[in-house]
Amino acid sequence: MLSRFLKYIIPPFTFRVFFRRIFYSNLKKVPLEKPLLFVGNHQNSFMDGVLVGSYLPQPIHFTMRADMFRKPFARFCLRELNVSPVYRIEEGLENVHKNLETFTGIYEILRNNGNFIMFSEGTCVQEKRLQKLRKGTARLAFGAEEKFGLDVNIVPVGINYTYPAKFRKEVMINFGDPFSIRELKDIYQAHPAKALLAFNEKCDASLRKEVIIIEAPGNDSLAEHLLIMERNNMVLPFFQWRFDKDDRRIMEKKIADKINHLSKSSAEETRLLNEKVIKYAALLKTSRLKDENFARKLDWGFLRYFALIAGFPLFLAGYISNLIPFIVPKFICDKLIKDPRFYSSVYISSGTVLYLIYFPVLLILAAIFAGWTGFLLCFFVPLLGYIVLFYREIFWERFYTLRYNIKSIANRSLIDNLNTRRQEISNILDNISII
Repeated sequence: MLSRFLKYIIPPFTFRVFFRRIFYSNLKKVPLEKPLLFVGNHQNSFMDGVLVGSYLPQPIHFTMRADMFRKPFARFCLRELNVSPVYRIEEGLENVHKNLETFTGIYEILRNNGNFIMFSEGTCVQEKRLQKLRKGTARLAFGAEEKFGLDVNIVPVGINYTYPAKFRKEVMINFGDPFSIRELKDIYQAHPAKALLAFNEKCDASLRKEVIIIEAPGNDSLAEHLLIMERNNMVLPFFQWRFDKDDRRIMEKKIADKINHLSKSSAEETRLLNEKVIKYAALLKTSRLKDENFARKLDWGFLRYFALIAGFPLFLAGYISNLIPFIVPKFICDKLIKDPRFYSSVYISSGTVLYLIYFPVLLILAAIFAGWTGFLLCFFVPLLGYIVLFYREIFWERFYTLRYNIKSIANRSLIDNLNTRRQEISNILDNISII
């Protein structure tokens, strides 16, 4: 019951506030009429499963490590959200047998052409890397086919965040090509252990096509700078929030693949590229400029200045009327959440619960003190709060654009220098050929 209610709240409202953009692509590949096991990488705790399943037409189900079920209230909420516990060796070898009960419940859902979202890495790591897959998903899929003859389809899904623990950033979810567990049935009947390995190898290969991976941790900083530059090259509709195309992920995937290829083929060229990127980023920082101003020039910029002036009363009204929902979730997370893997999950859950309380209370108070007029005006409060988010983005974009324009006049040589450095980096990237 709770999961159905939240499905009408979190995707269209909460996600729209927390994420600046969501790219949810290739859902058409998913055979929704089949029993499904979605196999995804795991970067962001509870949020990963909710994101993958939020826009599916059927109810979502997913698993979570069993230690999250220890407290009664947490256990109740997770059960209501269609979450099943999975006992790992880390939870104690004596508890692993309890997975039989969990698997029985999962089989029943799959028999009704339901779905489960599985994170076979078994652990949540906020890195642009893929961890070794565990065998639990494979055992579950083969068990469903063996015991009930179910044609379980496994759907790899890549979950890629720009910054998983930050407010108003982006997430890319892409569904890969599915495969049926029956493709591995003969191997399983002959050699079950080999079949489990083949299953994981197939899932791993599929996920590596969908996930943005930086193989060497030493290249993380280089990748971050280059990804920022490429994102700035891509101009997207300002007010559009959800996209069903995969262009953005493909672009970022190409950059990651080029970095990995260059790192393997030439350590010296990687060092030189890294050096150029570091110098460019350092010069931007000391000049207090943003790469986005060198990447593109936005059309109709004067309308944005006009929007700042004309929209200030709306911004002020929206910020004041939504002050508590704006500051409380951030305060809670900044003070209480030390592990960044849980930041966005707690932010979204606390913000959703708070607003579900805050808005009805606001309506009641407005009706008491301002009658029907106040009551009706309160329905504009969420919209005004949403306007605040865009207003702040326009403000900072115009602020840095104005600074860029002033420096273009006062210190043209600096701007030319930065443009040259940026073009050199772009040329190096363009010349990296991946066979």
